[in-house]
Amino acid sequence: MTARDMLQLMNRTPFEPLEIHLNSGTKIHVEHPYQIATGPNAAALVVYPDDEDVARFVAYRNIAEIITKAPSE
Repeated sequence: MTARDMLQLMNRTPFEPLEIHLNSGTKIHVEHPYQIATGPNAAALVVYPDDEDVARFVAYRNIAEIITKAPSE
């Protein structure tokens, strides 16, 4: 996973919610593209999960996989 890969996922129309799985076993749910901040050459991304009051900084090297899900109706 690279920053450019993430930007492609963020810019899908319509956006498909993501489940980011980290090497540690942690899962981060992303329902909207504005919950993620990154740049095209960034080594990490910032995620603002709905259910938390903090930002999570995630290095791309720590992402094991990303699963896309159908948008909630």
